[in-house]
Amino acid sequence: MRYKTLEDVIQEGREFHLKLSQQYEEFEQLAGDERATLLLDQLKRREDSMIHTLENFRQDIGEGALHTWVQFAPEGREPELLQRLRNLDIRDVEAIGQVAMEIEMYLADQYRDLLNGVDTPSARHALERLLELEQLEEHTLSMNLFNLRDY
Repeated sequence: MRYKTLEDVIQEGREFHLKLSQQYEEFEQLAGDERATLLLDQLKRREDSMIHTLENFRQDIGEGALHTWVQFAPEGREPELLQRLRNLDIRDVEAIGQVAMEIEMYLADQYRDLLNGVDTPSARHALERLLELEQLEEHTLSMNLFNLRDY
């Protein structure tokens, strides 16, 4: 198990969203399929929005919450998920959507696990907000993937 501060968790989240955004942008430029291009553009914009949201979120929560130590699950799956994304056929909209959904579910699970291990009220509130944000992103992505099937 690793320990890190809530500030570290937020920073690592921003870095992961940045890597995802860059990967989606690269794929978007290479994709020849209109549906794939549409999905990749939407995913890139969502990741950019999450980067901005986490920057603002970090500024909005108190220093006490940011410096709260949390017990972190074993090393995260971010590198594995990024590699799976990189290995996709960029014309396969279903596969892109599936990995994107797995990433959203993974992030929500990470915040849920952290939430279960923290006792400090301010840090608990911050993690609840992060979890709600990821659950909303997961729901939005699910709806967008469903709508894309009709496109």
